Order: sequence, then structure tokens, then C-alpha cells
Amino acid sequence: MSTLCVSCIEGPSDEGGHIALAFQVEGPFPGHHIFRCDECGERWIRHYGSPAVRFAWTRYAKHFAVRRPKADLWRPSLAA
Repeated sequence: MSTLCVSCIEGPSDEGGHIALAFQVEGPFPGHHIFRCDECGERWIRHYGSPAVRFAWTRYAKHFAVRRPKADLWRPSLAA
């Protein structure tokens, strides 16, 4: 697990989340957008909240398994 920046610890809000969040990809469900923090690498899902609070934010890792790539133990020889 990575160390969160101060902005991610406070949590994103409103439409943009916070200054270091950048749109990454559309989410798996309608209305979901995945953002990545340029400071700490944390990913957030922006989705629709309620009529009073239009946008809601959820940490990506709370809903989806975050896997780290494993080292490639075998590489084919380029000099075949």
C-alpha cells in the first residue's frame, strides 16, 4: 500500500477532487470515472452522489483488488 499525500488523506471533493487528481479512464459502471493522483499514485472513483452533493468519491482499492505486477522470472532469449 502506498503512502497517501495530504490531499488524498483529506479526500477528494466536488467535481475535480483535488489539484493533483487527473482523469485516467472511464469506470466499469455507468457514471464512474477513475482518477489517479499525480502526487501519491492513489486511484479514486468519482461517481454520482445525491441531489445535494452531486459528486461522490470512493478509493479504488476499497472496491477492486489492486495487484502489483510480479517480476518476470523467465524471459526468452533474444539471441535464438
